[in-house]
Amino acid sequence: AVLAAACSDDDGGAVASDSSTTSTSRASTTTTTDPAEALEAEIVDAYEASSRAFIDAAAVPDPDFPAFVATHVGPMLEQRRSVLRGLQADGRIIRYPASSQYRIDVDDIEIDGDVARLDVCVIDDGETVDAATGEVVAGGLGTVQARAAMQRVDGAWRLAERRQEAEWEGIAGCATE
Repeated sequence: AVLAAACSDDDGGAVASDSSTTSTSRASTTTTTDPAEALEAEIVDAYEASSRAFIDAAAVPDPDFPAFVATHVGPMLEQRRSVLRGLQADGRIIRYPASSQYRIDVDDIEIDGDVARLDVCVIDDGETVDAATGEVVAGGLGTVQARAAMQRVDGAWRLAERRQEAEWEGIAGCATE
């Protein structure tokens, strides 16, 4: 199933989609004057940017894609680079249907200095595609619940870790709570 290839795997997984379809369910707080809310919004925006960057890198695929390298650090940078290299070696890409249901919901954020932990719920309908033929090799709609860690490096929040906690077929589990 595409969840294993596009969304996540037990090692912290990959999220992939067409960047034009990425969304979250939180209300925009970027204009808030509350410093705590502003920091949370900054972290959520950085998490979304890391997803978009991987999505764009997986569509090529390119393990040195500049936006991808700029939004990932540590274990996630290396794990997702491995995913991108695997896609390259297999002659595959990840793409999303025109009417994609891809969505990120951030359910909780805990901040401790330069580390933020997020509980996320991702609805993913990505497709793994043979780049030469355009044949869909794997696909489907699924939901993944994960715990992610963002790390502030040189003033910018970057995705450092991601652990999948649960996975469902279709829109289910954390997406229906």
